[in-house]
Amino acid sequence: MSSSNKRAKLSDEGIVSDYPQAKAKAAKPRLTRACAECKKHKIKCFVQPGQTACNKCLKSGVHCVPHNFAQTFIDEDAVWKAQATARIDLLEDAVKHLSRHNGLPVLAGADGAMSALHSLSEPDRERSMQTLSPLSTGQSESVAGNFTPEGPSVGLRSHQDDSDLVPLPMNNLYNLTDPNNSQLIRVDPADINGPDFISQGVLPVSEAEFLFDHYRCYINPLLWDGMLCSHKSLHEARQSSSLLVAVVLTVAALHVPNREESLHITYGAFVSLMRGSCLLRCQNLDVIRGLCIGAFYLTSLSWALCSRAVRVATEMNLHKSSLQFARGSLESYERVRLWYVLYVCDHQFALAYGRPPLMHEDAAIRNAEKLLTSGLSSKGDHSLVAQVRLFRILASGYFMHGCDPDLELSGRDFEKLKEFDISVDQWRLENQSKEVGSVRDSLIPPAANALYYHLARFQLNAVALRGISARQASHDSISSLNMNWDRQEASNIAIMTAMSTVKLIVDDGDLQNVLIWLPIFLHAMIAVCASFLLKMAVVFGEPASENDGTLHLPKDLARYGLNFHTKTALTNVDRLVKVLGQVADNASQRHVVRQVVTGLEELLQRFSPCRNVDSFLYSLRRSKDPLSLALNGSKRQRVTGTDRDSLVQRHDGGIDRNYADETVTQINGPVQADSAQQQDLFDLTGDLDWRFDHGFLFGIDVIDSELTFL
Repeated sequence: MSSSNKRAKLSDEGIVSDYPQAKAKAAKPRLTRACAECKKHKIKCFVQPGQTACNKCLKSGVHCVPHNFAQTFIDEDAVWKAQATARIDLLEDAVKHLSRHNGLPVLAGADGAMSALHSLSEPDRERSMQTLSPLSTGQSESVAGNFTPEGPSVGLRSHQDDSDLVPLPMNNLYNLTDPNNSQLIRVDPADINGPDFISQGVLPVSEAEFLFDHYRCYINPLLWDGMLCSHKSLHEARQSSSLLVAVVLTVAALHVPNREESLHITYGAFVSLMRGSCLLRCQNLDVIRGLCIGAFYLTSLSWALCSRAVRVATEMNLHKSSLQFARGSLESYERVRLWYVLYVCDHQFALAYGRPPLMHEDAAIRNAEKLLTSGLSSKGDHSLVAQVRLFRILASGYFMHGCDPDLELSGRDFEKLKEFDISVDQWRLENQSKEVGSVRDSLIPPAANALYYHLARFQLNAVALRGISARQASHDSISSLNMNWDRQEASNIAIMTAMSTVKLIVDDGDLQNVLIWLPIFLHAMIAVCASFLLKMAVVFGEPASENDGTLHLPKDLARYGLNFHTKTALTNVDRLVKVLGQVADNASQRHVVRQVVTGLEELLQRFSPCRNVDSFLYSLRRSKDPLSLALNGSKRQRVTGTDRDSLVQRHDGGIDRNYADETVTQINGPVQADSAQQQDLFDLTGDLDWRFDHGFLFGIDVIDSELTFL
């Protein structure tokens, strides 16, 4: 068919010829990428030559938005801006919260928020960024804001601790359920390491630096060569843990004279931080170290802090660190050491209070010596492992004999007691051999191990005197006391070690120089040994002929098979009181040694010489209360003018009534204010079984019975 017979094509402008000339004149509409309107209706988009809008938009009378290759980016940009705006709002709220926490003015707007961050000190700024980091990672506000999961900590809710077949019950529970539904605890994460009371101006930086340096120089080396505070400066410690800083400064202020105001501030800050962190999960080893330091030196908080430290450590799986260390994980070394510190701390106060320990003997404790063969051990590790071994022996004795003062030992019990006593002797010999030829560059004197040795033997053998009381001794015959050979032998060891403890303190000048900085467990045991000797002098006494409330004390106890001489015991205790009084001058008025001195002085004043040579009388009634003794003076009185004013002010209720916290005084059992009037806190005629008795150490302070927090 010829070309002339072809049908002409139609266009919007009429007939278009098939000839080339006609085709050149007829312009076709341009097909483009769909504009926004055509894309919306999903139709093809045509733009006529010379037009800027497509046919659809021209007919509809709408603005034609041509296709742009950046259109996708424009859409995404809108979403990003919306997300960024929401995130900035969260950041601004967080910065406002931090500003209020640190006592800074709340600045509005993004610029103000950044200004608030820059106005913080470096430690606070780093802490602020750590607090903001969960928000910047896209977590929801409900998770990263004011909630902490009730279940296992983040990162621990996994199967790393479980076998494939039998998982841990609670981990299995949280793995099967939605953890977000278990967030029952509403807390503020900023309370974990803050607020930093130093940056708030509560305590001057210069005073904080002085106290921190005092702790590092005198106290820290006595805790296994500085194992519990390795920070070289206050600035470094503040970056790690505010709780550690607070307890370090509190302990330092407790051991420096005339620092009562600083002690008040730092102690209050420490209690506040403890409250804020009790419901929070912790992953900071310095928090555990701080709790241990507090337990070693803050008397009324010792049990609560120790138990809290054990709980935090187990949540952080420190009890499994020894297994990892045995498999070659050198990173677990520090965690293993800290676990052994917790064992010593827990058993010191469990035995002192007569309570079962929280930590029991396991493979890690039995194989503690392996820490010394790792190549990483230091001289502090040797001392730590030695104490772990010693308290293993004492814990075995506790579980064998229990804590009931009325439960007398039988024949089999005395056999086990001898085995424990031999173990302590072996412990002493092994530690003596390690000290021979060594160059000592530590503050700890050689007599420190001897002190632990005597106290351990006293603690084991004193149970042999259970069941003996003044009533039984005065009304029963000697045979009815059941003073058989085994009981006499163990009782004589208890008497000898108590006397050796007192004489060691009196005669060893090096030990006296560091005594005030040693943990309160040693002070409590020294006080118990002294009171035990006074009880031994009284418990076998007989009523005087005048029947005037006095007891006539025997010169010795040879008739009972006991190597005890009354005059020697009273003389040594009197010398101990004088030495402890001099030691107490190097510490705060709140230090427990001052309470011990006051209590022992009051006891000694009840003894008076009799007409017979080396014979004494003991008064069953208190002649004067502690306040009148302090103000009227006596041959043993050492209270200064400043102390006198402090006593009067405290008696009048003028100061310090808010110094102690009601919650704190309830932790280990408060001392009732009326107890001094209802019973004699210095009654030595009770059972000879000893325990860490708050009535003896703190009940004597009837001047202000609320100040039982240290």
